[in-house]
Amino acid sequence: MVAGEKIKLSVVILAKTDCLEFFDMTMVCIDSLVASEKDIPMEVIIVESNKNFYGSGFQYPDFVKIIIPETDFNFHGFLNIGISGSTGEFIALCNNDLVFHENWFGEMLKVSEKHPDILSFSPSGTPCPESEKGRFEIGYRVMQQLMGWCFVVKREIFKTIGPLDETFDFYYADNDYGMTLRYYNIRHALVCSSYVEHLERKSVPKITNASAAEKAFVKNYKIPDYLRHDYYKWVFESEKYLSGILKYHDKWGSPNWLHRKNKISDFLIRFHLGYFNRFFIKIRF
Repeated sequence: MVAGEKIKLSVVILAKTDCLEFFDMTMVCIDSLVASEKDIPMEVIIVESNKNFYGSGFQYPDFVKIIIPETDFNFHGFLNIGISGSTGEFIALCNNDLVFHENWFGEMLKVSEKHPDILSFSPSGTPCPESEKGRFEIGYRVMQQLMGWCFVVKREIFKTIGPLDETFDFYYADNDYGMTLRYYNIRHALVCSSYVEHLERKSVPKITNASAAEKAFVKNYKIPDYLRHDYYKWVFESEKYLSGILKYHDKWGSPNWLHRKNKISDFLIRFHLGYFNRFFIKIRF
């Protein structure tokens, strides 16, 4: 951390500090972050879901800014709150179950300086071989080029896309972000030499197979034909799953049409014609 300089990087971390395990996990995240980039002026912001945090006995380092929203958790909503409270030229939007490795942001900066038209970045979740140093990959596919657990944006991006869509309170939030970038012809890059380790979503409760009684929520939804395929059986294990996928496809189109739209979008972006994306991505077929 460098004091007295203009903030280069704001790191917004979503956390719920209601037990020692989660506190320790977030501290590993913070400690590794500080150790990873000693010469880059940064600020660390925790958007905390535990409304009773200050009575919990847990305490983060003094340099960490803590924001406790009055509203219930909403993934995009809480990120928007963190973004509003940040000051950096770049903003990292992060889970708390991460371990940052040396120069992870520095590698993104190298790409940004050489390619100023790239405004959004994700790190790799695996170490980079020496032969891959400096390589980056343009793309928007979740868990391939776009890592929803950690992505970095230049602040100026929000002048174009506005705030993140708070319709997406958790599931399919990263998919929506990727489609928003496509729509506005904003380039996103996976930076292969930027390594941030993701600890298998330990802070996210696992959803087990629901009983027939627990699946009664299904009757509250109009189920489109595409979800009746065996591939989508997992969607019906949780109302959150079902609600997320329905919101996403209601906004951007059914899976078959999205697949076709994305192929056209990839072609246009490859040939620097991505400004046509907004004229067809939201077309209903």
